[in-house]
Amino acid sequence: MKKAKVLVISIVVLMTVSISAPAQTPSFMDLQRAMSDFSMSLARSLPFNSSFGLNWSDAYIGRLFPSAPPRFGVGAAIGFTTMDRSTINTLSSYLGYEMPFDSDRLFMPAYTVEARIGGFFLPFDMGFKVGVFPPNELLGSGLRTNHFLAGWDIRYAIVDGRSNRLLPNVSLGFGINYLRGNFDTDITETATISYTLLGVPRTIALNDTVINMNWDTISMDLKAQISRSFLIFTPYLGVAGSFARSNAGYSVDARITMDGTPVRLDPLSLTLLNLALDFMGIDDIEVRENGIFSSVSNSAFSYRVFGGVSVNLAAFRLDFTGLYNILDGNFGASLGFRFQM
Repeated sequence: MKKAKVLVISIVVLMTVSISAPAQTPSFMDLQRAMSDFSMSLARSLPFNSSFGLNWSDAYIGRLFPSAPPRFGVGAAIGFTTMDRSTINTLSSYLGYEMPFDSDRLFMPAYTVEARIGGFFLPFDMGFKVGVFPPNELLGSGLRTNHFLAGWDIRYAIVDGRSNRLLPNVSLGFGINYLRGNFDTDITETATISYTLLGVPRTIALNDTVINMNWDTISMDLKAQISRSFLIFTPYLGVAGSFARSNAGYSVDARITMDGTPVRLDPLSLTLLNLALDFMGIDDIEVRENGIFSSVSNSAFSYRVFGGVSVNLAAFRLDFTGLYNILDGNFGASLGFRFQM
C-alpha cells in the first residue's frame, strides 16, 4: 500500500517537474498528444479503408425481376489500402516499439466476398460484402494484426444504359460500411521512465509489455458512378463522400516496477491517480493495475475517387480497380473476379 501511494505521488510529480531522462522519454502529455493525432489521422483514413470492395465495373447490373435472365452476381476481391503511418510511428515509439518496414505508408491487405442482386421492378441493385483476416503475424515482423470488414450498398440507375446501348450506365448510391482492426506485439526490452523526485532519482519500468493499437469505424457513404461497355471491356469512374464515426486507441499491458521493486496499485490508488490525470487535463488516458489504456472518438468526412476496367468473358468478370483518398493522399487497389448474369 505504501509503495502504491508513492507511485501515485511520483507519477503526478512526473507530470509537473522537469524530467531528468533524455528528451525522447515521453510524458503523459506527450502520449495524449500522440493519441489525439493518431485518432484524427485514422478518422480521416478509416472511411476510405472501409470502402474496399463492392467497386464493380457496372454502375448498374439490371433488375432481378422482371428480367430474363435475372440479374445478380457473386465473387471476391483482393488487394490493399494504405494508411498514413507517421502518427502510428510516433505513438508506438512512445510506447517503446519501433514499427517495422521503412515506408511513409502502411499497406493494409484486404479481401471481400461479395454479392449483388438486381432490383424489383425499379432500376436499382443492392450489394453485400464481408472480409475477415484472423489474427496473423505481418510478414515475420512480430507484429500481429487482424481485420474485419462488412458493408452494404444500394444504387439507383438515373441513366439506364442497359435499355439503350448508346447511353452509359449512371447510378447514385448509398451504403454503410463497418471496419475493425488492430495491431499488437510483445516487447522484450524494458521501457523506463526516469525522473527526479525531491532530489532522489527514480525509475518506473514497464516489463513484459504487450502493446495493442486498435481502431473501428462505421461510415455512411454517398457515391456516383458511370460505366460504359465496349466489346469485352467496361471502363468506369466514380466519386464518393463518407461521414464516419471512428474510434482509435491503445492499451499497454505490463508488469510495473519502481526502482526495481514490483508494484501493484490498489483500487483507491488507481482512482486517485486517474483523478490526478483528469485534473491535469490528461483525460484520455486511464491507468490500470497492469498498464495504461486510452481510446479517442472522432467524426470526420472523407472523399475519394475510384475507377478501373473489367474484362468481360461470357458470364465472368475480371475487375481492376484503383482508389484514391482526396483528403490525405492514401490509395488502394483491388483485383476482383465474379460470376455475373
